[in-house]
Amino acid sequence: MKATAKRTLTPRAVVLATAAAVALIGGTGAATAFADDDGGPAPQSSVQLSHNERHLDDTAKDRAQVKAGKISQSQATAKALQAVPGTATSAELDNADRNGSLVWEVEVFGKDHKNHDITIDAGNGKVLSQHTDRDDDAAQDAAETQALLKTDNTGHDNATDQALKAVPGTVVSYSLDDNDHNGSLIWEIDVLGKDHKSHEVIIDAGSGKVLNQHVDHDDDQGANDGDDGDDD
Repeated sequence: MKATAKRTLTPRAVVLATAAAVALIGGTGAATAFADDDGGPAPQSSVQLSHNERHLDDTAKDRAQVKAGKISQSQATAKALQAVPGTATSAELDNADRNGSLVWEVEVFGKDHKNHDITIDAGNGKVLSQHTDRDDDAAQDAAETQALLKTDNTGHDNATDQALKAVPGTVVSYSLDDNDHNGSLIWEIDVLGKDHKSHEVIIDAGSGKVLNQHVDHDDDQGANDGDDGDDD
């Protein structure tokens, strides 16, 4: 189950190769290239999901990704913060479009007061790509992020720790956002529990207390074939 309120942690765009690329191979076959939403090549990680795993329902896909991944959310966040010093505001374990590469996509509000997206290899922790938000709304988005962080007394480390106390398992995503019900600031943490079910845990960003938690019943909740492991 993925948090729905994330600003940029959406699957990256997939594009076909240009006609010029096809021409270079003499028109004898269809050449396909994958690109991210900035027009560059999609990240190639050291871990790939199989074709079938990429099309599983959310919970089953979480199980497959947790089983395949070698890097925890805390390790991925630390790598992202080494690349871009600042404050992590969200992270998600996901596969990079149709190439199946398993990555952590981490958002950081940098010390330069800009929003940055960093893609981390979920197999070895290497930084695969990073870019600064430069679209038309970049300045407004950065100002909004900064305003949110000023009222956050918890941070992603404490928020994920609290979520794992409530639901032991592995964090597959976290994000800082406004509560849709009352506008208060919250951390939304998605955990694949040791019960092999997907849980969403809501943490009050002011107090660090667990406000709510529920199990995702939208898809298959069958038993996992492997060990989900623990997050650190």
